[in-house]
Amino acid sequence: MSAVTMNFNKTDLSDLIEIHDIQRDIGNNRSIATSYTSTIGVNVQQQTIDAKFIEVKFSIWSKDRNTLKHKLAGIFNVSSAKKLVFSDEPDKYYLAMPIESISMQETSGRWSTGSMRFIVPDGVAHSSAYKSVTEPISATDRLVFEVNNEGNVDTYPIITIKNNSENGYVGIVNAQSAFEMGNREAVDASAAKPSEILLDFREDKISSGYTKALKNKAITNDGTEYIVGTAEMLNLWDRPHIRLKNLRGETKLQNYATSLTWEIPVDSDGEVGSLDDYLWWRQVFWSEANNQYGFIKVTVSDEAGQFLYGVETFKRSLGSECEYNFFVSDGKGGYNILKRWGFDASTMGDINPFSVAKGWSDLKRNDDKIQVFYRGSDFTFTVPEIKDKKSAKIHITIGAYRDNPMVSHMYLDEIYYRKDFVSIAKDIPNRYPIGSTIIVNNEEDTIMVDGINKFGDRVHGSSWIKLPPGKSQLEIYTSSWVKKKPTVSINFEERWL
Repeated sequence: MSAVTMNFNKTDLSDLIEIHDIQRDIGNNRSIATSYTSTIGVNVQQQTIDAKFIEVKFSIWSKDRNTLKHKLAGIFNVSSAKKLVFSDEPDKYYLAMPIESISMQETSGRWSTGSMRFIVPDGVAHSSAYKSVTEPISATDRLVFEVNNEGNVDTYPIITIKNNSENGYVGIVNAQSAFEMGNREAVDASAAKPSEILLDFREDKISSGYTKALKNKAITNDGTEYIVGTAEMLNLWDRPHIRLKNLRGETKLQNYATSLTWEIPVDSDGEVGSLDDYLWWRQVFWSEANNQYGFIKVTVSDEAGQFLYGVETFKRSLGSECEYNFFVSDGKGGYNILKRWGFDASTMGDINPFSVAKGWSDLKRNDDKIQVFYRGSDFTFTVPEIKDKKSAKIHITIGAYRDNPMVSHMYLDEIYYRKDFVSIAKDIPNRYPIGSTIIVNNEEDTIMVDGINKFGDRVHGSSWIKLPPGKSQLEIYTSSWVKKKPTVSINFEERWL
């Protein structure tokens, strides 16, 4: 066992400790609740499988043993389970944390021996790599996948569905569980007029959006922006972006900005404008220094050229704190901020909702009601000042803050606009448009549609999908009127007691 090494919480311990033995018991302890029978034996009322425990016996050698002990204490000072990997099981990892004290005994020379005990709260070993299933077997009314879970306990798949046509429903079924989202009864355009995507600049199509946009004609919530800047395309992190070309020093008294404007196209009935909007986009807002400033505004204006509603991402102070503001017309040529959220725009992805890996947002309007998405939640506001005023144009404004250094990464990555013909989202027959991506994450019990939390689309009574050990089948259903079946991938970690 002397050659075995350990990695805990992304720290390689091979140069710090020498492992002599690792005790991993067979399976886990079982807790069984029983009741007496009237004759012989007992009735088993309930059985639960406890956490797993792992004991590691090791030694350390150092000219300054106490300094090394303090270093190890810092490594093992965690408040939640972290990834634990042993070199004799390179294809598996545990989510573990130390319990009890790490006892040590001083031996000859500069050697010390000791042992540490880990608890694995979820009780299993996980496969280091996800297994992926992407090819369905033949079926006419559904997609059927053969799945082989070579672990010895249930596993919880991450199912990604890329819609290749309009869709309003997803059903996922196997012998153990059944999940539904959307509306199984939603019909196609024969009975209900579907929503229409009138602007679509997702993924690589953002370059087309850049070309088609009217430059520097945005209508925003106020008139202080000096919109004379230059917008340009940039490729970074394997995807295209639109940004403001940095021309620091052009102005000292006003915010220096560029803008893109798109008219909402005529719909299939020849109607112009809308009272029922859905606007989705992806942006990056990442400040690499505390003294950087800037903003991105997403606004909607009416047929008379007046501002209606919008949001802004703004860094206007020294530090890493930023604002995400929702504002609306006050009906008098001005505006009111109805909600202000704060966030940290530093490079930490988990604390920045507009980091490189995130950045999805949306706005939904139904006449005088507007729904705003922020950090996994939807917020609804009633705005009487915009009632019966049709949306006509969409605007993106990217700006610097006077002559201060500009936020390093302020980009528009994707955007699309959908015109709805019903006022309630759950009644939209084709709520999942062509090109949209649904991720049903049964590991984390989440539902994401184009990066937006859509947990509310889950049908009441649905269960999260479990894949049993061994071979099984998983079936995926869509709306009956879907013209082209979606592309599906099923990814899962195998798990062992």
